[in-house]
Amino acid sequence: MIAVLFAAATASLLRPSPVTTSRRAVISGAGAAAAAVLPRYPALAAAPELYAPKAGSLTGETILITGANTGLGLESAKRLAGGGAKIVVTARTKDKVASTIADVRAATGAPASQVLGVELDLASLESVKSLPTRLASVLGDAAPIDCLLNNAGVMAIPERLSTADGFERTVGVNHLGHFALVGSLLPSLKLAPKGFRVVTVSSDAHKFVTKKSLDEALEANLDPPEYSTWGSYGLSKAANILFTVELQRRLDAAGVPGSAVALHPGVVQTDLARYIIGGVEAGDTRLSETAPPPTGISKALKEGVLDKVVLPVAKGANTQVFLAAAADNADGALAKRTDGFYFDVMKPAKPTDVATDATAARQLWELSEKLTGVKMGI
Repeated sequence: MIAVLFAAATASLLRPSPVTTSRRAVISGAGAAAAAVLPRYPALAAAPELYAPKAGSLTGETILITGANTGLGLESAKRLAGGGAKIVVTARTKDKVASTIADVRAATGAPASQVLGVELDLASLESVKSLPTRLASVLGDAAPIDCLLNNAGVMAIPERLSTADGFERTVGVNHLGHFALVGSLLPSLKLAPKGFRVVTVSSDAHKFVTKKSLDEALEANLDPPEYSTWGSYGLSKAANILFTVELQRRLDAAGVPGSAVALHPGVVQTDLARYIIGGVEAGDTRLSETAPPPTGISKALKEGVLDKVVLPVAKGANTQVFLAAAADNADGALAKRTDGFYFDVMKPAKPTDVATDATAARQLWELSEKLTGVKMGI
């Protein structure tokens, strides 16, 4: 039942929502107060339920965002740039990178030096491992990254597809691609003067995974012989949380000043649902957020049945923006975790025991090193 609801909700691409967002102190007060906090992103002033960092509060920080050309990634880039951070957006093509940079600058008024971009294809280990070279061309040599926002993802591919390296695509992009990315960027993250943070967008879909199905997936190199659309997605999201658990354990053991957190953004109106609507041919399609909903749920949408389930992009981005700005800490310290590592609606939440099992987390890490050829040295 939960998978059916999740699928229906994510497929829904509700009606258009305000193009923007808002941020830091979970905004109480009127639009005038919000406007004073966010002069460079004025549309946020009309949305006090949204979360945005105070203007200038992120000045001096560099934040890299995967999948920044659409949906939650694009919205996060705008809000974090509005807080003063230098943003590095990534997308799979030069055209998408250029378009994203233009979108973020237009929304925030940020100068060209504050919004940069590089190509990155998480379905290709070659692209992931060569990213530092491309980054150096836009950031310079030995430039620190203060926060990595692992936002990109794919969902509900109706049949098994492979990455360039032969991995099942959902797990390959959502987990293995990001695992390798953290390994590639760890030297830059370690250069952050006040410590760094890795934020990974997971999902409550991790609850689809049982201990039995996780054990079987680990035994099968994360590619069980019988492909399951939602089983694979749930596995990838559980892997995101297990990775976060083990990354923090290793950082602490090595004395490296860094924090790892994960989150559930909610069921959000983004083109993550493109495979549900367009089939396997939709892999490179950016769906309009104002597109009509897929056949079969129009009536439910018209009657508002899913209004309490599906969030507009602006609201769905709240938690990852909150965490990327380290607003869970009173002092905004990126290297520190407080009373939670998995968040929902900007508050600590409890993932399943399966997704936080320390033994499984270590097994997944070691298997991921083997599959990707990436060893982080922590």
